[in-house]
Amino acid sequence: MRNNIKKLFMDRLSHDMMSLLERISKVANQSSMPVFAVGGFVRDLLLNVSNKDIDIAVEGDGILFASLLAEEFGGQVKAHEKFGTAVVLFPSGDRIDVAMTRLEHYVHPAALPTVEQGSIKSDLYRRDFTINSLAVKLNEEDAFCLLDFLDGERDIKNKEINVLHDSSFFDDPCRLFRAIRFEQRYDFRISPKTEALMRSAINQRLVDDLSGTRLLNEVILILKESRTLKYILRMKDLDILKFFSPQLIDISALKNIPAVLSESISLPEEPEIWYVYFLSLLYSMNEESFEETAERLQMQARLRKKLTRDRESCKESLKLLESDEDWSPELIYNQLSGLSVEAIIYFLAAASADRANQYVDTYLNDYYKQAELFLTGDDLVKMGIKPGPVFQSVFKSLQEAHVKGVIETREEEVAWVKKQFLQQ
Repeated sequence: MRNNIKKLFMDRLSHDMMSLLERISKVANQSSMPVFAVGGFVRDLLLNVSNKDIDIAVEGDGILFASLLAEEFGGQVKAHEKFGTAVVLFPSGDRIDVAMTRLEHYVHPAALPTVEQGSIKSDLYRRDFTINSLAVKLNEEDAFCLLDFLDGERDIKNKEINVLHDSSFFDDPCRLFRAIRFEQRYDFRISPKTEALMRSAINQRLVDDLSGTRLLNEVILILKESRTLKYILRMKDLDILKFFSPQLIDISALKNIPAVLSESISLPEEPEIWYVYFLSLLYSMNEESFEETAERLQMQARLRKKLTRDRESCKESLKLLESDEDWSPELIYNQLSGLSVEAIIYFLAAASADRANQYVDTYLNDYYKQAELFLTGDDLVKMGIKPGPVFQSVFKSLQEAHVKGVIETREEEVAWVKKQFLQQ
């Protein structure tokens, strides 16, 4: 424990955040339970990085303390009795995570831990990395004093990632991905010993013990970080990509994505950047490998369907681009309208021809709006067309006619449908 760091809190936190912590401190004093701010919040405070996610550890009944906080702030409590944890939900939508200080035991790799109550010291010893093993006391006479049993502050100053014990990655292989996240996010360095332990865990294929849901979640968390390419290249260096992207990836396309994203493209909606990179990691797979990966990651049907459609449409568009023939207006529309906004970004990153930029620009700035239709499915029914696959043909025909400039108004759409589909 070192000197009181309340001044550091006051210097680096907003007035509202400081006021919140002082109210938590007041509730803690009234409860007579030792209460601590722990983990990422303390780490980022020392790094002078903004972090509004407060994790609270309590030497005592964490769920009881959560209910006392909810009473103080007018919030609601969601408790998890098995693990002695709770979430306090505020009317504003903010939250505070509360847990009893505890010991954890792992029966086998990637298993959910068995939990028992412990001290704050034992709680910090169970954590993943030294930089996350810091705590600040929030109440009693030593309020706002830093607890650092494992040299976490030293490693923050040295910009180094260290695990707490040799079996860390055996206990939870998710820590392999977290090590990469923290290293790249803060421009730290994974220590030689920790990297050796990581490579050993990777060689033993401990990641295979993770559920598909947990593995996919860790991958998405990495892909949602800024400067995503750095993270992917580091995963490639550590040979961890093989667990969800077993075939060779197009590194050149990957490296082009940041440049495409930096361009001012008038996309019709905000792209999910993580998905652009995810698509790039799965793009080169054959169908069998893709289906196996989708099953391994326990992808939800919606994500799987989107990836399937984007992979097929991208491959078709890139193959067409290899020919020297210019695309007609309707071909530009038909090819690019089948791509999500994220797939358009990948298409530009993977394309080697300047024409790709021209076609995308034409599609987004001219044809996308131009192809918006006045008629709906209800209109077609009123015109005597029975619902079914024919609807898709009608709408496609109308869109192509708009793109060609043949029709522009609702009246012209009606006339077109009557001529093309009803006068036969």
